[in-house]
Amino acid sequence: MDKEKLMYSILFEINNGRIPNHIDYNLELFMWAEILDTMEYYGYVKGITISYFEDDEWYDETVHSVVLNSAHLTNVGLEFLEKNIVWIKTYSGIANVNEWLEI
Repeated sequence: MDKEKLMYSILFEINNGRIPNHIDYNLELFMWAEILDTMEYYGYVKGITISYFEDDEWYDETVHSVVLNSAHLTNVGLEFLEKNIVWIKTYSGIANVNEWLEI
């Protein structure tokens, strides 16, 4: 899976008022949290809340939940969308996202 295209899709959906989730992309919750954490690190998006179970004998900082209700793009995120505008020609939305990510 192309991570830049994945980030593009997530940013595109958030920018258009939709709240994507890990199921849309056939990702495990921990993978979803990892990509969103990376996007926050790069400064593409703000307002993401990732909650973890505390360390104990059953969990090792396992992701409990990911909330995007307050997520919004930063100027850097908008620049990323603009830089990769060519992808809009082939991206038809979340419904066919997994096929698109493999192209």
